[in-house]
Amino acid sequence: MNKQMKKVLLAGIMILLFSACGKLEPTPAPTEAPELIVTVTENPTRVPTAASTEEAAPEKFSKYIGLSYPPLPAGLSEDLAMLIQDANDHSLSLVLDGTNKMLWLSKLSHTDSNGKAYWEVKDILELSNLGAGHVLVPDGCFLNGQPDHEIFVVVKNGTILLAWRANTTSNVFEVIPTIGIECQSDKTMSLD
Repeated sequence: MNKQMKKVLLAGIMILLFSACGKLEPTPAPTEAPELIVTVTENPTRVPTAASTEEAAPEKFSKYIGLSYPPLPAGLSEDLAMLIQDANDHSLSLVLDGTNKMLWLSKLSHTDSNGKAYWEVKDILELSNLGAGHVLVPDGCFLNGQPDHEIFVVVKNGTILLAWRANTTSNVFEVIPTIGIECQSDKTMSLD
């Protein structure tokens, strides 16, 4: 199957999927990923653990706080890496250690003579204990109608369950209330 046929087939599947979910808005091109739009309808019941440099990190996190990378330590893989918009010296990375999922808040430490970026892990959020059906929305969030590039959320069935701020001033993850947050993003990641 050629690339064009795959794109057409994917677009058809996406149209069927979204038409089953409700009103379908036209997209500029069938090759673009649809945006996930989520709103708050309930409050979180379980909050994952954050480990920061300002508090005693659990043993499984403490070995990564302060880590400079690349390369990642053996046994780790990175599923998602992105700059935090308007904070080009900070990034979010979804890092896997076997079945354990961690979100790293990292700060740019330096670039080499070839322009390759090197990062230092400042804070870690464990996302392994959420269960099935949860989706990470790492950008595209608004707080009370205003864009806020430091906010990211975990969603299940279109509902924001958990929200955090990747505070690029204090270099820590902060748990924040979900009230007033809406997200529209094409950069989502399943946490299953």
